[in-house]
Amino acid sequence: MTEEKHLEGLTEAKKRLVKAYATSVMGEVRTVEDVKPTELQHYVELEIAEREIAGLANE
Repeated sequence: MTEEKHLEGLTEAKKRLVKAYATSVMGEVRTVEDVKPTELQHYVELEIAEREIAGLANE
């Protein structure tokens, strides 16, 4: 994924955390409520939505 406008304003470390958490949530290993720091929960939801949209666009 080259477009990361939904992650603008985050440090590189936080972007990586968001991506890792999104993978864990999508794999049903954790829930969004498990994401710490809680300020990243919204970004995780956005990352999941972006991945789902990208998947639909590639069908």
